[in-house]
Amino acid sequence: MSVSTFESQPATMRTYPETLPAKLRVLVVDDNDSVATAIAALLATRGYDTVKASSGDVALAHLRDEYFDVLLCDVKMPRMSGLEVLSESLRIDVDLPVLMLTGMGDANNGREALKRGAMDYLSKPIELDELDQAVGSAARDRRTRIDEQRSAELSTKELELVDGPLNGRKVHLHGRSLRLWVALQPDGEHVWGASDPATGVPAGARLLGSYGLAPDESALNWTAKPD
Repeated sequence: MSVSTFESQPATMRTYPETLPAKLRVLVVDDNDSVATAIAALLATRGYDTVKASSGDVALAHLRDEYFDVLLCDVKMPRMSGLEVLSESLRIDVDLPVLMLTGMGDANNGREALKRGAMDYLSKPIELDELDQAVGSAARDRRTRIDEQRSAELSTKELELVDGPLNGRKVHLHGRSLRLWVALQPDGEHVWGASDPATGVPAGARLLGSYGLAPDESALNWTAKPD
């Protein structure tokens, strides 16, 4: 039985960075440094940002301090096994996709990993295309879930437009719109906010336009459309 040096903590919902990294990030955990280096290098050729960890303790320290899209972890490691790393990683970040690496024919550990919350397990040696597909699918699904979670949270909030021509009128914001919100200044001047990269439409115009409001740019003011 492996002996670990940590104390288990209750699972928590991770607070993610406001801006997620541009590249999908993968934490590769294997006590065999040559194996971890080879896997990390292969993933890097497909555009992933990879970090290596040679033990479970080091991997968990990375997970506490950094954001990762996927954890790729060997099952059999000394001191802290891959199955222990799996359980503890999900206590740190309950939504983290974990892919376990098993030896050929080691289906028992693979099935146990699935019972403990792993997304899937892959048998070594593994082809690059298979690895890329598994990691990429898990990472993209995670990004989608994070985005949906944020949208659900933001859709419950309201922005009160004050000190302007719409004084006292509440506008309900839905999903991503809140991250592109437009502020009304006391003197009536508007802040457009960032443009949508897909359409080029300024955030403020798109948001308020969806609620029947239109900017009067000649007066640098916001006015409500007549009913």
